Amino acid sequence: MMRLLLVLFFSGCFLSSWGAPPPGEDLVRARAVLNSAKADLEEARKKRDVVVASRWRDRETVNKERELFNEKYREQKDKIDALMSDRARLLEDVRVAREDVSQVKTAAEKSRSDFLALALTPDLLEGTLQIQEQGIPLKMAERIEKVNRVKKEMDLYRDDPMRLVKGMIGVLKYELQFSREVEIGDAEFLFENKMERGSRLRLGGLFAMQKGNSDSSVALLLPVAGEKNRSFSWQTNLTPSVKNAILSAFKSAQDSSVALIPVDPLLSTALSSELASNTEVTFKATVVQFFKDGGILMYPILLLLILAIIIVIERFIIISIKSYSKGAKAVWKALEKGSITEARERALKVKGSVGFLLKKGLEKEYPTRAAAEKALEEVFATETPSIERGLTSISVMAATAPLLGLLGTVMGMIQLFDVITMHGTSDPKLLAGGISIALVTTQAGLMVAIPLQLLHTFLSNRADRLIGRMEKTGLALLNALWIKG
Repeated sequence: MMRLLLVLFFSGCFLSSWGAPPPGEDLVRARAVLNSAKADLEEARKKRDVVVASRWRDRETVNKERELFNEKYREQKDKIDALMSDRARLLEDVRVAREDVSQVKTAAEKSRSDFLALALTPDLLEGTLQIQEQGIPLKMAERIEKVNRVKKEMDLYRDDPMRLVKGMIGVLKYELQFSREVEIGDAEFLFENKMERGSRLRLGGLFAMQKGNSDSSVALLLPVAGEKNRSFSWQTNLTPSVKNAILSAFKSAQDSSVALIPVDPLLSTALSSELASNTEVTFKATVVQFFKDGGILMYPILLLLILAIIIVIERFIIISIKSYSKGAKAVWKALEKGSITEARERALKVKGSVGFLLKKGLEKEYPTRAAAEKALEEVFATETPSIERGLTSISVMAATAPLLGLLGTVMGMIQLFDVITMHGTSDPKLLAGGISIALVTTQAGLMVAIPLQLLHTFLSNRADRLIGRMEKTGLALLNALWIKG
């Protein structure tokens, strides 16, 4: 502002000195301008003082607010420090509490382990399982189910020893009752590969016998020495004295309260072999029984075998006759000498397919090699089908026989499942016998198919060798006659 006033002042002086107005008027004007500038300067100073005062007031207000904020900040900081101190103290308390809980858990787990060590274990049932294995295998499904149920409870309810003790006592009671009861009843049994209605008598876990109602067929459940353990099987091929004793025992059991039973309390395999007869079955009886066990599908399998054997014999004879070519060397020697007439005469004595080929190639003088080749091709067209005829039929029969056997097996398994549906799976011999019968047709089919396949391969190889000899002979004959062609 002062600079502006000075500029105006000197500007006025310069202009006044420039010329026209008189000196007195210029001074007055300059003084007026100067006074006006002073007034403006004073007004500007007042405004500046007002702005400065306002700024000081604002600064004091900000300082007061800052002091108030700092005071509140210190208060909050003190509270946070107090809370952090409390937090650290609580964490320490929690750590100590966790250590106490861990010690309590360890002590509780040790006590629980000590308690469980006193509980029952499945090993205590091994003796019961051994008794089941040593005795006759009847009601095995029910007996094993009871043992398995107690074993499962021993795994699930180890914290309840009383329940386990009751379950184990129940199993022992059941086995004790089974070992001392005498049971007689009617049921269906498998007698010599056929189902029959009859009666069964069981004396605890030591003895069992059964008798058919329709005839005098009887069977004893006897121990048999196996590879690993002793096993039991129903023996039907018994000595006459044992059969009579069993029939008398069933009759006495129905008529009176006392019956004499031919039982071996020691369950020895030696005595079992004495009770069962050792009569050897002849090969013819074995074959007949095998044929009967297979069922109705054994007839088509046998028919396939007979037809295949007839075809094999016929093919073997025919191929052997056609393979006979004695005298062919003499023909080649004559051709080497260049004597066509001698070779033609000797070719008439050669037999078989090779002789027929030589006769056809030498029977006349062909004008060209192509004509001779056509004549030999006619021989091949005639001889090759006659050599290979019937071989495909043998292959088809060899492939059909096991399929028929498989069909018989499927039919047998269906019948077996029907028996299982009606009578259950409590009799292992019933299942084993049914499966064995069902597999007889498959065995028969394979017994027919394997040798037929081998014979087919043998005959096919002989036929191929004969055809190869014919081709070699034909080519050699053409080369001998038209060596330049």
